[in-house]
Order: sequence, then structure tokens, then C-alpha cells
Amino acid sequence: MARTNLIVRGANNIVISFDGNDLGLVQSVSSNDDYGHEGAYGIGDAKPVEHVPGAARHSISVSKIALIKELARNAGIYAENSDAVLQGRVFDIVHYGKSENDVLRKYEGCSFVSGSTEVTANRIVTSNAQFLALNVSGTGL
Repeated sequence: MARTNLIVRGANNIVISFDGNDLGLVQSVSSNDDYGHEGAYGIGDAKPVEHVPGAARHSISVSKIALIKELARNAGIYAENSDAVLQGRVFDIVHYGKSENDVLRKYEGCSFVSGSTEVTANRIVTSNAQFLALNVSGTGL
């Protein structure tokens, strides 16, 4: 009996997107969603009654990111210096499955937080970056 593998995903694609235009690719990504839960305690009780969500924090770390600099500069999201960061331009990071119709996870309203670049003899230049997102959607991961 023929069937499609559904347990393991392959051929995923992660892109940096601004106004619907793909500005670059990511080879490795690690994301974290923290909803800032805090315990709700009664007077004289050391155990929480429940954990209540506080502020959501969606962070994304990428390594081996390749932006098309010309497109990123034209879109105004390339942070050349602190003046550029203060403009507050945001973008999306989208994790696709095998097709662009298969959105697994979408981080919306991303801001560049920090980054580093490594230049090594006889190696490809690699860049790492950290972002914060305003919202996240998709449950495909």
C-alpha cells in the first residue's frame, strides 16, 4: 500500500520576507516562545494555584543567514548602524514546508536584535543573528 511519509519533514525552506518579497535564506534556525508564566499564590500558600501567562516573548536565532543586501537595503531593513535601527523597520521570518503554500511557522513583525559575522581562511563567510518577533502563527513544527 502506497502512502506519504508524514512523521518526518524534509525539504523545508526558511526565508526572510518583507512586504511579500523574499530577501534571503536561512540555513539554521532556533526559535523560542516564552509566555512569561507566573504563579498565582494565595496568602500563606507556598504552592501556586495556577500559572498565569504574562508577556509573550518570541525570539529567533539564525545561523548561516544569507540576505540579498541590495534588496534588504532597498526595503530599509538592513541595519547598517544605530540610526538605521531606530527607523523601526520590521519583517517576517517564514518557515515553509515543501511548498510556499505549506507555512509551518511564521514569525511576524521581526526586529533585528544582535548579530555576528565570522570570517575564516578557506571558508564561506557566515553570519549569525538574533531577532524578536511581535507575533507567531502556525503549528506545523
